[in-house]
Amino acid sequence: MKRNQFLLLLAVAVIVGLAGVYFQFSRSAGWNESKTDRRIFQNLAVNDVTKIQIRSATSSLTLEKKGDNWCVAERDDYPADFEKIRDLIKTLWGLKAGQEMQVGPAQFGRLKVLAPNQGNDAGIEIDLKGEKEANIASLIIGKSVDHSDNARGAAAAGRFVYNPAVKDRVYLVSENFFSIDPVMIGSWLDKTFITPGELKEVEQVAWSNNPGWKVVRDDPKADWVLQNPGPGEILEKSFAQSLANFTPGFADVRPASISPDETGLKDPFQVRIKAFDGFNYDLLVGKQAPEKTRFVQLRVSADLPSVRTPDPKESPEDKKKKDEEFDKKNADLKQRLEKEKRFEKWVFLVPEWSVEQILKRRNEIMAKPSPSPTPAKAIAPVPSPTPEPALVPEAAPSPSASPAESPSPSPNEAPSPPPTGR
Repeated sequence: MKRNQFLLLLAVAVIVGLAGVYFQFSRSAGWNESKTDRRIFQNLAVNDVTKIQIRSATSSLTLEKKGDNWCVAERDDYPADFEKIRDLIKTLWGLKAGQEMQVGPAQFGRLKVLAPNQGNDAGIEIDLKGEKEANIASLIIGKSVDHSDNARGAAAAGRFVYNPAVKDRVYLVSENFFSIDPVMIGSWLDKTFITPGELKEVEQVAWSNNPGWKVVRDDPKADWVLQNPGPGEILEKSFAQSLANFTPGFADVRPASISPDETGLKDPFQVRIKAFDGFNYDLLVGKQAPEKTRFVQLRVSADLPSVRTPDPKESPEDKKKKDEEFDKKNADLKQRLEKEKRFEKWVFLVPEWSVEQILKRRNEIMAKPSPSPTPAKAIAPVPSPTPEPALVPEAAPSPSASPAESPSPSPNEAPSPPPTGR
């Protein structure tokens, strides 16, 4: 064989060998990738999701995108917490299996991954849907796992989950999904609420046998003053100071069509609030609601100036600058008014502690009179001890005179003192 032919065959052999190595490496790399990428949903179209249904055996929750906003269907389309929805979709997109188990439907009840309509061992099902109710993905959340890894001394926890699109496979994931409960509808609501600025007037309207009260102040730094005080009525300082921090929140909502007999809003307790920025709030307070809340309905309005009165001494530059600031501020207030007026469509379940101050009766907001000091009892003087009289010995009867008798003591002679007792 000629040398050139030998070199040619050697080169071909080297090329074939390298190709084989590359092919094996490619297969190995692909195998490793398929084994390490343990995501439950390989190609989840997160941008196509327009509806999320969360169902258990006893309740359901529907989150739906309408226009640009997400809302909660079971709460009369009240705005939903978009950040919580985004976090849920992100969690599902990145959800990975810590363990993969091949089990049949007969074991699903033990792992609590049965569909919600299949009895007491059912799990919580999450359905992601797109336009025209198109199914994108489903996941059933099952039994919780909480155990200790004795070998390493570390705690491990998670849930069993089942993807109905993959038969006879159940996965153990590290995500606990504790916040995914269709019963807790209120937790999915957008909790943005009214934001009263600096208050200038708070009035509790007289109601039933409650006389009501009204307090005002001239500027945000001034003290509150009780209107039409009665004899001896002085406003309690701690109560007045608490009004500056009035920022109510809510736990849940009901549609405005709810029966007023159920909420107590047929004959409500009314509080009127005015702020220095021109906003006015009428709070209609009804009966006690679940979880230590009260039914509250709102009426929102605002007295906003249409034009700014310039100072005669303003320069043209200052006037232009201040006019622009005024227009921007007014635009922001109008936008806020539009947003807060939407709250009139619902009845809110407001925690009692957040409206406790404005619901106090008149006698509860007055300073209590200081008790008069009790006069000290006069202490009777202790009498000096009376000295006991000196014991004077009785004179012995004079016996008959006899020559041997001793003479009687002289009258001026002091008697001997009595012996001191020991």
